[in-house]
Amino acid sequence: MSIQNILVSYNGDRSAQGALKTALVMAKRYDAHLTAVLAHGLPNLMYSYGGHLPQAAMDQLRDADKQHREEAEKLFWETVSGYPSDKTHYLDVHGDADEMLMEVALGYDLVVIGAEDKDADYPHMIVHPDVVARDSGKPVVVVPLGYDPANFNESVLLAWDGKRAASRAMGQAIRLLKPGAEISVLTVGSKARSEAKALPAIQNLERHGFAVKLIARKGKKVAKVILNTAEEENVGMLVMGAYEHAKLAQDLFGGITNTVLKKATVPVLLVH
Repeated sequence: MSIQNILVSYNGDRSAQGALKTALVMAKRYDAHLTAVLAHGLPNLMYSYGGHLPQAAMDQLRDADKQHREEAEKLFWETVSGYPSDKTHYLDVHGDADEMLMEVALGYDLVVIGAEDKDADYPHMIVHPDVVARDSGKPVVVVPLGYDPANFNESVLLAWDGKRAASRAMGQAIRLLKPGAEISVLTVGSKARSEAKALPAIQNLERHGFAVKLIARKGKKVAKVILNTAEEENVGMLVMGAYEHAKLAQDLFGGITNTVLKKATVPVLLVH
């Protein structure tokens, strides 16, 4: 277990607050450093109409933006009070929210992001979990809206399809979990075929000291099978490879990763 440097995307809204509380639970578990980053560009109105807005209106937008960022930082420090001050950090960076977060994330072990909130008041401060999971090269934990981090237990469901992204996701799960933790390896298909496909993963996890079981399920809607199994097994986290197919195709036609992100009720560790 070597997670020592956790980055959480934080803008003070309800989604970010849920992500922060979950990241704090993880930081305490691993005795890790916890850094919040508020990445933001200009308010959307200034991007769209900056050349046509009166100076007074632009100043008002800037002031409101600055006030919200100050309130977000204050809320962050209130939330992490009690955690060692030498292990808590806060960054405010200017630029495109997704791009700046991914740039900062290069120096961290793990990124924690709240699920996208369609009702957010400050869209220029919103980070998109799907974009970061696809393009950052970092493992990303996406925390559902309304999630209670008190339910964050050590058991994991690993969605296994035998592909490269799933293998990389397994590697990150090994870094996150303590030996002896329970890992359920889920495959979708016939039992005989599932056992053969999952054998390398099961052997690897057992050799790392985990308690492993195979769950073989049938179903044409793979995302639904994954989500239902995570709920039935009462796992603390769902671990899966992300975007094996082009993200554009997933956006246009739907896909397993997108569906899981929209409907998951537990944190999802995504690795591309």
